[in-house]
Amino acid sequence: MRRACLGALVLLGAGLTAACGSDKLIVGVVLPESGVNKGYGASLQAGVKLAFDDAVARQSPKGFEAQYRDSLSHPEYAAKECAELFKGGALIVIGGATSAEAKAMIPEAEKARRVIISPSASEPDLAASSNLFFRTVPSDEFEGLVAADFLVQQKKAHTIMILSEEGLYADGMLPVFTGEVTKLGAKIVGKLAIGPTDWDKTIGDAVTTAKPDAVFICAYGEEVLGALTVVRGVKYPGTICTVSAIATGDFVRRAGVMAEGVFVPMVTIDLASSKEPIASFVKRFKMAHHGAMPDLFAAYGYDAALVVLDALQGPPPKDTSELLVRIMSLGDKQGVTGKLAFDKFGNIDHHPSMHVIRDGKIVEFSAS
Repeated sequence: MRRACLGALVLLGAGLTAACGSDKLIVGVVLPESGVNKGYGASLQAGVKLAFDDAVARQSPKGFEAQYRDSLSHPEYAAKECAELFKGGALIVIGGATSAEAKAMIPEAEKARRVIISPSASEPDLAASSNLFFRTVPSDEFEGLVAADFLVQQKKAHTIMILSEEGLYADGMLPVFTGEVTKLGAKIVGKLAIGPTDWDKTIGDAVTTAKPDAVFICAYGEEVLGALTVVRGVKYPGTICTVSAIATGDFVRRAGVMAEGVFVPMVTIDLASSKEPIASFVKRFKMAHHGAMPDLFAAYGYDAALVVLDALQGPPPKDTSELLVRIMSLGDKQGVTGKLAFDKFGNIDHHPSMHVIRDGKIVEFSAS
C-alpha cells in the first residue's frame, strides 16, 4: 500500500532525526555516466547539476551538498552506489535512469528508510512498490495509451507490428499498448524482438511480408536507432511511432533523416516560453553548454532536482516522514515539465501528447 494517508508516514521517521537534523543536507545522484545508457545519464545529470550548482552558489538551502556516482548503466552498481550514499548520510538519492536501475535501488531505500526520486524510470509498477519512491517522468501506461489511440484513431492503422527490446520498459508499456489497440478494433500482426542473432534480417523480412499499417518501436535509444535503420532500409512506407526514450538531442541527431516523420508520445515542453522556471532553465542551460538547447531528459533531471531543493528549504526535516510530507505538498510548485504534483503512489501528474520529428527536432504534432 502507498501514501493513502499522510498521517501514517510518521512510522517512517524512527531513528532518522540525527541524520536529517545534521548541519549538512547531503543529496546523492546515481546516474549512468558510462555504459550503454550514458546518453540518458549525460542529459539527466546536466539538468540536475544546473539546479544543484545554483543552489550551492546561493547557499540555499543552507548546508546543501550534492554527491554524484556513476551507475555504469548497470542495476547492480546503481544499487551499490545508492546504498553507500545512504550510509554516508544522504537524505535523498536521485536515480536511477532506467526502470531496471530504479528497481534495484528501491530495496536500498527501504533498508535505509530514505527517499529516492527517479527522473526517468517509467515502468508502471515501480511507484506502487515503495512508499519512498517518487518520479518526475510519467508512467509508461500513459505513453502506451497515447501511442495506441493515435495510431488507430488518427492514423487509421488497422494492423500494427511491434518491435521491442526485452526488459522492464517493454514489460510495462506493451500490455497497455496492445490492450488499447485491441479495444479500438485494430490488430497486432507481430511482436518481434530487437537484439537476438540476425534480428535485423528477421524484422526486415517480417515488415516487408506483413506490410503493417504502422510499426511501433518500444526500446531504449540505441535499439530504437537500430530498428529505425532496418525499417528504413526496407523502404517501409507506413507510419512509424516510437517511445520518448528517443527524446534526447544525441539520439535524434544521430538518427538524422531516418527519424524524419517518426511520431513520439512525450510530455510537451515549450522551450520558447517566457514563463519561469522554463525561461531561466533554458537560458542557463545554453550558457553552460555552448548554446545547445536542453532536451526532455535534461528537463526531467532539472525537475527532480527542484523537488529535492524545495523539500529541503527552511528548517532541516526532522525525519523521513516530514520529508515525505514536504514532497507530497509541492503541488503548486511549477517545474519545467509542469507542476511538481505527485499522486498517492509517487507518480508525477503529467500526461504525454503526440509529437513528431521534423527537421531534426521533436515538435508537438498537429493534425491540421
